Amino acid sequence: MRELTIITTFAAFFPAASWHLISMKHIPSIVLRISLMISGFVFSSFVVQAQIECDISIDSELPVCPEGNYTLSVPFYEDVTYNWKENGNPIGENLNEVDVTITQETVYSITVTDNQTSEECSDELTVTVLPGFEIDFIQRQLTCTNGDEANGNNAKIQAIAMGNFDPSEYIYEWQVEPIQIAPGDPSLAIGLKAHQYYDIEVTDPAGCRKEDRFWTESFDNADIEIVADPDTAYIQNPHITFSFINHSVDTIQISNLYWDFGDESPTSDLATPTHTYLEEGTYTVVLTAYNQQGCDSTYASEVLIKPVNLFIPNVFTPNGDGINDSFIITEDESTGDDGELKSSRAFEYESYDVLNLYFERSELYIFNRWGRIVYKSSDYQNDWDGGKLPDGVYFYVLKCFGAKSDEIYKGSVSIYGSGR
Repeated sequence: MRELTIITTFAAFFPAASWHLISMKHIPSIVLRISLMISGFVFSSFVVQAQIECDISIDSELPVCPEGNYTLSVPFYEDVTYNWKENGNPIGENLNEVDVTITQETVYSITVTDNQTSEECSDELTVTVLPGFEIDFIQRQLTCTNGDEANGNNAKIQAIAMGNFDPSEYIYEWQVEPIQIAPGDPSLAIGLKAHQYYDIEVTDPAGCRKEDRFWTESFDNADIEIVADPDTAYIQNPHITFSFINHSVDTIQISNLYWDFGDESPTSDLATPTHTYLEEGTYTVVLTAYNQQGCDSTYASEVLIKPVNLFIPNVFTPNGDGINDSFIITEDESTGDDGELKSSRAFEYESYDVLNLYFERSELYIFNRWGRIVYKSSDYQNDWDGGKLPDGVYFYVLKCFGAKSDEIYKGSVSIYGSGR
């Protein structure tokens, strides 16, 4: 090198001299200040400049693995500008090294410029890439969705690496614990749950790695709709019949089932059970159904048990206009649950529930002013329009028999505007 030649020449002339080399790293040149000292005095001092280097190096052997992360670098100097390019396009920051992700053969170049002297140094590196591979998955076995039970841990996944090597030459490493690997076949994971991601890392014989993940599927569950008849019942008639509709009956059969009625009563395995509630309230009914693979699924629905508040009108107008034409006994909706008065009740063109929804059984008697029975019913359907009775005041006795108690209602009702 140039600076060593100069030092050797001066050393030949002054063999007894004391030499001091002071490195002054000034970029893009390395500055060496040489001092010749004889008997402790500086005899001569001068500066020798060496050109900088900018050879690109990579922290891996070529060719590299595809989709890998690598660092490109050149020697570090102060007060210079680094300009990196990837396939001719500027990249990176003004640093002596850059991190890159390489997926295919790529040309990297750099220009290093001395900010004081404007001298430049350039280099180029073509990074070649090894052939890549893909990971395919096959779910060899489905499982039930209930991962807490034994039948919910039966899924099997096969990972298959597809590239320039035989699939058996790859190294398969499943990343989720605990996990069971099939004996003699590390590409096959067994004992897995449904609806969960499982990660794997595969390494090819060239040492290239690839990560992927698979979402496990399960046996199909039936599409079931719970039917409650009625879905709102009354404490004096708190009997609800439950059934279900299997919307997927053509593909998924129900092998067995049981009902939980939400009130701490025993469960039922009947297809259409009738249940009696003892207290008012809202109950969540749960149906557990098993498909033909033995997988259980749960379905829920809410039912309401209410108190009985009857509304018995004191007048009706059987004039044929379709408004209040009959003696309608129904639920009193004039007040809300908070006791506040609601808007006035409208009778126009509405359909009303009948007495056998509110009570288990009822008897209705209508009397004229002389105490003679002019109408009676043991299952009143809100259909008495006065018959052929003339307008006037009549009297009723309504006997209601319920699960909690029996009730008797008495009062008067006027027929008005019938024209009879």
